[in-house]
Amino acid sequence: MAEVALHHVGKKYGDVQAVEDFTLTIQHGEFMVFVGPSGCGKTTTLRMIAGLEEITSGEILIDGRKVNHLPPKDRDIAMVFQNYALYPHMTVFDNMAFGLKLKKMPRDEIEQRVRQTAGMLGILDFLKRKPRELSGGQRQRVALGRAIVRTPKVYLFDEPLSNLDAKLRVQMRLELKKLHEKMNTTSIYVTHDQIEAMTMGDRIVVMKDGRIQQVGHPLEIYMHPRNRFVAGFIGSPTMNFIEGARIEKENGALFSVTKGMKLPIPKTHFEALAPYAGREIVLGVRPEDLSEGDDPNAPGAVKAYVEVVQPVGNQIYIDVKVGDRNLLAAISPQSAVKVKEEILLKARLENLHFFDPESEKALV
Repeated sequence: MAEVALHHVGKKYGDVQAVEDFTLTIQHGEFMVFVGPSGCGKTTTLRMIAGLEEITSGEILIDGRKVNHLPPKDRDIAMVFQNYALYPHMTVFDNMAFGLKLKKMPRDEIEQRVRQTAGMLGILDFLKRKPRELSGGQRQRVALGRAIVRTPKVYLFDEPLSNLDAKLRVQMRLELKKLHEKMNTTSIYVTHDQIEAMTMGDRIVVMKDGRIQQVGHPLEIYMHPRNRFVAGFIGSPTMNFIEGARIEKENGALFSVTKGMKLPIPKTHFEALAPYAGREIVLGVRPEDLSEGDDPNAPGAVKAYVEVVQPVGNQIYIDVKVGDRNLLAAISPQSAVKVKEEILLKARLENLHFFDPESEKALV
């Protein structure tokens, strides 16, 4: 195991700042996930840790040793790529054994390590096959095996599951987590899929435009996003954002008011939102925090007009009109809701999110 530390790391390509002031410490045995949209700098950061990209500024330490100018082979890391990067002319055994042979490891030990790792990954019967004879999922297992068999200090994963179909991707997520629990090796995983990040990471780094937006445990980031970008990126379906919501004070209480919707603000938020009384903010409501209601006078009740109904099995997503705005709600699959009908929704008030319209920072 090894701690990985990045101190004010930056990367420029000419005048383009791909990564800026990236500071993060990844603990021994931690499974850290870098997540963000395409072009946010997550893969570039991973490649700088691997030594495949030179850093422009800052320093990177692996197990307390500065590695800025060390070549990849001297960093004691193993990387798993999106496209598998297997040698097509070699068998599965030779692909997995290649790195061990370069280290001049005894043949018996190579044989033992490869077979043990192949057994763990369920590819023991494929050791004599060539990559072209394998399915995508099997090739990805070989790529994982090639990394695991080396027992490095750090594993680096660059979107390793993105080429797999949806069902296999879910299965491989589970297997990767089990492997990590078994090996307890420091791992850094890059993905653009926030579901993958939420289900796999001990902690998540959310990135945008080469900068860290938030670092935290998955549920912490989901429940308490630091800004509007994080709130919109983490969570599926994405959060509803209501521009121009006005904070109003009545008889010592605070309300978020928009056309067709007046939501009381929980007392726990009073201190943070009182300075915004009489001003507009951005209100955030997750679809899963809008459920079907039965009392039009209950706090958080919202009358809505149904425009689209999307059954997805365990939930029904409905696109509704509230005042002059469209919102997405996630309701029970037992609901008899129909298009062009009016429905009563109830907002989960304790889960409302509020953002400054200019800085886009979370207010509570």
